[in-house]
Amino acid sequence: MAKWNNTYKEAGKGLTYNLCSKQLPALKQEYDWLKEVDSIAVQSSVKNLADAFSRFFKKQTSTPRFKSKRNPTQSYTTKYTNGNIALFGSEIKLPKLGLIKFAKSREVDSRIINATIRRNPSGKYCVSILAEREVDSLPKTKQTTGIA
Repeated sequence: MAKWNNTYKEAGKGLTYNLCSKQLPALKQEYDWLKEVDSIAVQSSVKNLADAFSRFFKKQTSTPRFKSKRNPTQSYTTKYTNGNIALFGSEIKLPKLGLIKFAKSREVDSRIINATIRRNPSGKYCVSILAEREVDSLPKTKQTTGIA
């Protein structure tokens, strides 16, 4: 975020997602804590930042701000790739975390797109799963004109 702000102040425009994502391997060598985090989640954060700045440059929103550590609600999103997110009964497999018990509210019987893990102010964690499902089209109804 600081690099984006500095580039914007100097050049009047921000960085691109491609440029920032190419810098991630070097940043992982510099900061060991980036290796502890799921790489897809880091890429997702960079993509969200790029989207926020592109909306700012189009004059749709105000300048993006740093996310506070003291914010009681924290979350991250990871995409499904090569079976990294899976459901086994009352457990969910997440990248870098492994199997975690959770209370399932409904069955997921379709293709998983991503999972968002969120910590509430009470300290409890929630997992939201986005899944894609084929929907059967409804039969066409005969259109009538007028009131009978």
